[in-house]
Amino acid sequence: MTPTPPSRRLSPRQRQIVKLAAAGKTNKEIAATLSISKGTVKNHMTRIFDRLGAVSRTQAAIFFQ
Repeated sequence: MTPTPPSRRLSPRQRQIVKLAAAGKTNKEIAATLSISKGTVKNHMTRIFDRLGAVSRTQAAIFFQ
C-alpha cells in the first residue's frame, strides 16, 4: 500500500498555514493574513506537527513539500 503524501494528511486550512510558515511568516503574520487569532494558528501548527511527525516549523515545511 502506498503511504499517504504529507500534503494529503493536512486540511486545506492547515496547508495554507504551513505554506505561510514555510515562507517565514510568524504566527502573528499568519493570523493577520488569514483573519484568525494567533491562538488558532498555534493550535493548527500543533496539529500539523502531529500529523506530519514534525518537531519544528522547518521540519513541517520540509515534510510538506
